Amino acid sequence: MKNRKPLLTTSEQINHLKQKGITFNVSSEDEAYHYLKYNNNFFKLSSYRKNYDKNSKGKYINLDFGYLKDLAIVDMKLRYTIVQMALNIEHYAKMELLRVIEDNHEDGYKICDDFLKSLNARQSKKIKDEIKRNKYNPYCGELFEKYNNTFPVWVFLELIPFGRLVSFYKFCAERYSSKRMINKHFLLKTCKDIRNASAHSSCILNNLRPNIALYSPRDEVMKKLSEIGDFSKQTRVKKMSNSRIQQIATLIYTHNIIVTSEGVKEKGYKLLFEFSERMMKNIDYYDNNKMILSTFNFIDKVIDNWTR
Repeated sequence: MKNRKPLLTTSEQINHLKQKGITFNVSSEDEAYHYLKYNNNFFKLSSYRKNYDKNSKGKYINLDFGYLKDLAIVDMKLRYTIVQMALNIEHYAKMELLRVIEDNHEDGYKICDDFLKSLNARQSKKIKDEIKRNKYNPYCGELFEKYNNTFPVWVFLELIPFGRLVSFYKFCAERYSSKRMINKHFLLKTCKDIRNASAHSSCILNNLRPNIALYSPRDEVMKKLSEIGDFSKQTRVKKMSNSRIQQIATLIYTHNIIVTSEGVKEKGYKLLFEFSERMMKNIDYYDNNKMILSTFNFIDKVIDNWTR
């Protein structure tokens, strides 16, 4: 097999980083050894190198091991924050659906049947398999057994994963011809993407370069960003052309508009403040990396302006 790479020992990993031009001034080689041995794996940590340029000899410019470590810690804090906020968004999306369904005088069963009938064979099998997995789940297995595959919507919503919830949300939006819900559906899709990445402990901040987003940001999110006077239009467009930054901003925006409890919102804000404080703790590390510096400042200002 081509490109098979050997498993490096921790000492070999440090030597490999040194060969790539990475210094050990902020974190010593002994500290780096302990960190790689017990706290984070080489593959994940080294992925943050994507945020740094190389010189003509293929060595990274102004990159210290301590900077990689700091990025990894900030990223971990971000993932924890995203997962909690996504749980809030998921809960309040369900609450909104139950209100809308009640307001449209549904009986709670037919809407689930109609949704399943609207799916093609592959989609239908997938969602039925996902629901069936709950049979032996200690938390919702009793629900599955009690309703015997004929689920009212209030049970159905407890058995489906976030991705299927987003699909069901779109179905309801179209069923009731709600433009507002259709727009919100696209926001929920974006939240689902970054929630899934965070829940699976995927790195978020390991590629902050512009022009890598697959989709354009939602107009309402860009309009909200335009209210922050610190950003030029060029800055907004450039930052939001990165999929990770776009998803972070969209998640914060969606949390603001979908969560109806002020108490829950405040707890979300507290998590964002704590994350922002940790993100900016060592901001001087990135004085020579304008991309990271400007990105952290961008996120910090979004949090400051959207959590008042």
